[in-house]
Amino acid sequence: MFWMTGRLRNAGVTAVILATIACVPVLAIPVFADEAENWEALLNAAIAAREQARYREAEGFLLLAGRELERVGPNDVRMAATLNQLGLVFQEEGHYDRAKPYYEQALEIWERTHGLDHPEAASTLHNLAEIYQEEGDDERAERAYLRSLQIGERNLGCGHPDMAIGYNNLAGLYRKQGRFVEAEALFHLAVSLLQGAGQDETGNRAPLLNNLAALYKEKGLYAYAEPLYEEALILRRARFGDRHPAVAISLNNIANLYHTQGLPELADRYYREALVVSEATSGAEASLTGRILANWAWLLHERGFVDEAKLRYERALVIQQKTMGREHPLLAVTLDRYASLLRDMGQRLEAGLIADRAAAIRAH
Repeated sequence: MFWMTGRLRNAGVTAVILATIACVPVLAIPVFADEAENWEALLNAAIAAREQARYREAEGFLLLAGRELERVGPNDVRMAATLNQLGLVFQEEGHYDRAKPYYEQALEIWERTHGLDHPEAASTLHNLAEIYQEEGDDERAERAYLRSLQIGERNLGCGHPDMAIGYNNLAGLYRKQGRFVEAEALFHLAVSLLQGAGQDETGNRAPLLNNLAALYKEKGLYAYAEPLYEEALILRRARFGDRHPAVAISLNNIANLYHTQGLPELADRYYREALVVSEATSGAEASLTGRILANWAWLLHERGFVDEAKLRYERALVIQQKTMGREHPLLAVTLDRYASLLRDMGQRLEAGLIADRAAAIRAH
C-alpha cells in the first residue's frame, strides 16, 4: 500500500545491518541464484511475518535482505525499502526510538535517488510523522503528514483509496489536539475512499473506523462510537484471527468506551481479554501491553480493588518507562493516576513523590 512501505544515520547502514546477522534465527527461506530475486523473496517474507505480528522473524528476514545488498552503493532504493520495513517492525512493537533512525535514513535515500515528490518518500514521511506524534512532537508530525499528503495527491489524486490512511492519521492528530471539526471531516473522507474498495482495502477500514469511533467517544456520542468499534473488531478478527496486536487494540478501545460509560463489568471483561491477546502476540513487555495494564489499573482503582490496581500500575510503569522513555506525556498520566491510588491507600509520602515526578514531566 502507498503509505505502508521504513534510517540509521548515513554512515555504515549496511555494516550495521550485517553486524546483527549473527543474532538472526535459522529461517526457512527460498534461495535463488539471482541477488535481486533473493532480496525480493526475503522482503516479501518479512512483510508477511510482520503482518502476522511475527516480529522477530520479520526482523531476521530483513537483516538477511540487507546482507543481499552488501555490494550495492549507498543510493540503492532496495536498501531504502529494507530500512523502511525495519522501521515498521520496530514501530509496531512500540520501539519508536529504534524505528525512527531507520525511517530517517530511508527517507534520505528516497530523496537522493528520486527527489522529494516520489511516492515512496511520501510513505516514509508518513511513518516518521507517526513517530513524531508518539513522541508528542505534534508540530513536526503535522508538517510531515501534510508534506506526505501533498506528494500523494500530486501522484495519485485526492480520491485514490491509497490516500485514506494518510487522511486518517492526520485526522487522528487533529483529534488529539481538540480540532474536532477538521478531524471529523478527514475521518469521513478517509472512510469514504475505502467504501466499495476491494477485499484487501476492506481490512484497512478497521483503523479508520476505530479512530472515527474515538472521536465520537470524546464528544460523548457513545451510541455512534460503539458500533464503529465493534465493526473494527470484526474486520480485524476476520483479517488476522483472534490473536493479533490489532485485535488487542480494538478490545482495549471497546473496554475504554465501556469504562467511560460507567459499565465496569463489561470494561473489565474486555481489558482482561485485550491483555491476554497483547501478551500472546506483542509480548509481556510491549508498549501495547503497558497501555492496557495502565487502563485496567485505573478501572480497578475506581472499583475499589486497590491491591490489584497497584500491581497493574507498577507493571505498566516499568513497561512504559522502557518503551516510551522517562519523559513521555503518557507516562505522566499513568504516574498521576498511580499517585491518586497511593493517596487512597494512605501512602501520602510516596504519592507526593510520584505526583511531583509527573509534574516535572509535564513541565519538561
